Amino acid sequence: MVNFITREFSEADTPLASNEWKNKSTEERINLIRKKINENEDYKNFQVIEADENAYVTLKIESVIPASVRGILLLKLEESLKNSIEKAITIWLEPVGDKSKLRNLRGIKFKTVD
Repeated sequence: MVNFITREFSEADTPLASNEWKNKSTEERINLIRKKINENEDYKNFQVIEADENAYVTLKIESVIPASVRGILLLKLEESLKNSIEKAITIWLEPVGDKSKLRNLRGIKFKTVD
């Protein structure tokens, strides 16, 4: 994987989704991503939730993957999708609620600021 941690990279413009990507239906975009994900056993627990016209792809992970492994895995997947499907793809994970049984038992709730 290429190391992109440079000042030039951080200041570069974000690639825009191509018209080819935008003209596909949501289902077609999701199927393209699924097909690529299914080619690699490492991504077997990833489920595609959304692939919008801005090339933002939202995934859900069905199993627990340690953060030290998950980050690298997602970066490799994103690079693979950018190289094979659409250069503007950005991977996002579906937000997951607090799974701590202890905090849930104590009844602690966090207020959201609007």
